[in-house]
Amino acid sequence: MINNKEKSVDHLDRFIFDKLPIRGERVLLEHTWREHLVRRHYPKNVEKLLGELIATTALLGATIKIEGRLTVQIEGNGPVSLLVVQVNHLHGLRATAKIDGDVEGLTTLKELCGDGRVVITIDAPHFKQPYQGVISLTEESIAKAIEYYFETSEQLPTRLFLATGPKAAGGLMIQRLPGEIHNEDLFNRAIMLAETATEEELLTLSTEELLYRLYETDEELAVRLFEPEQFHFECNCSKERSLTMLYHLGESELRELLEEQSGSVYVDCGFCGKRYLFSENDIDFSLCTPEEQQKLDA
Repeated sequence: MINNKEKSVDHLDRFIFDKLPIRGERVLLEHTWREHLVRRHYPKNVEKLLGELIATTALLGATIKIEGRLTVQIEGNGPVSLLVVQVNHLHGLRATAKIDGDVEGLTTLKELCGDGRVVITIDAPHFKQPYQGVISLTEESIAKAIEYYFETSEQLPTRLFLATGPKAAGGLMIQRLPGEIHNEDLFNRAIMLAETATEEELLTLSTEELLYRLYETDEELAVRLFEPEQFHFECNCSKERSLTMLYHLGESELRELLEEQSGSVYVDCGFCGKRYLFSENDIDFSLCTPEEQQKLDA
């Protein structure tokens, strides 16, 4: 029922309860999480929140079967005004947080982000417009916010268990699917057993070991595990995109920046932290019309 196969340390496992319309996912991100920690430095409480959102986005993004990306964004009026995680169809993940105030001593999602909303966006090149789901930021945790989204928008009872540490970010999702259960209490039992998983177990045990510990002794909750899906850190920033962003500031503001910064302007990627430096010649080129740029290139 449960295969013990060697896999990447950054992976997501899908599983189902063989006799029941209940599915699950477990994600464990080690290299991807540490890559974020090396590139961007946040206070520990913000770091924990971002790790939970990365694990959540990986769990949600595992269902994307189109060439596109899923973005989970938390916007609020609190000291952490923005949290963003994106995952593409190739399972590349990137994340960022924006801090505008004092976060010392704050722990919950509500304390850190204040009033606002959670926005889930699925976008693809062939979409006329992105699909978007919006949740008011009323819950005390990311897990509760996403559970509320599934309950109200998808009508799928869902429980989410998240954990973040210095070496890994992980999560476990249990979801009730449409269909009859001969004993409706079995879903509650699956949840109650999942609740016994500790944060350490979520961050260290293999999925096989975790599911064995949770469900092996309950015959009615027999579990079948599928092939893992690998995840990795990936940022699609570029010098061209950064220059385009500068272009949208307008010529007068760009000229002021050049003067203030002794003839050069830089842009830091909010996701990976990479710095792009632009000279006055780069700015002059970006402000030219496409026809003028072709002449300069020639």
